[in-house]
Amino acid sequence: MQYIIFFLFIFISLPIFAFQVQPMVSEIQPIGSQSQQTIRVLNNSDKPLTVEISAFDLLVNGNGQEELRPNEDDFLIIPLTTIIPEGKTQSVIIRYIGEPILPKSKAYRIAINQVRVDLGELDGSGVGMALSFKTLLNVVPKDAKAKLVIKNKEQFDKNTWKVSLDNKGNKFIRLSQAKWVVKSKDQVFILEGQKLSSALDGKFLLPNSSSEVLIKIPSEFNAKTSDLEVVL
Repeated sequence: MQYIIFFLFIFISLPIFAFQVQPMVSEIQPIGSQSQQTIRVLNNSDKPLTVEISAFDLLVNGNGQEELRPNEDDFLIIPLTTIIPEGKTQSVIIRYIGEPILPKSKAYRIAINQVRVDLGELDGSGVGMALSFKTLLNVVPKDAKAKLVIKNKEQFDKNTWKVSLDNKGNKFIRLSQAKWVVKSKDQVFILEGQKLSSALDGKFLLPNSSSEVLIKIPSEFNAKTSDLEVVL
C-alpha cells in the first residue's frame, strides 16, 4: 500500500500538461510559400523545458491502424532541439523539402518530445517521465481531392459494424472528421465530432488506399438492413 501511495503522489505532483503544442493538425503544400508550418510550443511549467522535434511518415495498415516510420529527409526543422524558459513560447519552423511534385497527398506525424526527466533522486530507482505530442501534418498538392467509397459493411458483433472503405482520390481522408449517417426504415442515427471519434477505431484513409474499420452502432441498426452514408 505504501508503494501505491508513493507513486500516486508522484503522478499527482507532476503537471498534467507540462507544455502545449499548437496547432495539432495542419496542412501545407509541397512547394511555394505555403510549404511550411510554424508550430508553437508553450512551456506551462515552472521550470525550463527541453524538447526535441522529429518527423515520421504516417502509414495506415489494412485494419486502419497507424504505423509510424522515422523520416529525416523530407523536412527542415528549426530548431531540432530547444530549451524553453518557464512560461515562455518557442516557435518551431517545419519546412517541407521532399519531393516537390506529388501525385497524391502525404501524411506525417511531427513529434515534439520532452527530454526525459530523471526522477531517480526521489527514490534511487532511476524512474523517468516525459511527455510527447505528435501533431498531424499533411502535405497536399494543389487541387487534390478525396473520394470515399463504401465497399461493404457487416455486423461484427451486437453493437459494432465492420466497414470496408476505399479512397479513390488523391487526398487523405480524416474519417473521424466526417459525418456518419445510418438509416433504417424511419430511424436515423448520426455520428460526428467527439462521439464519432470515440466510436471509430480507424481515423485515417490515405490516398488510393483501402481499409477496414470498426465502428460502434446501436444494436437496433443492423448492418445488412441499414443504409450507411459518410459525408466528408
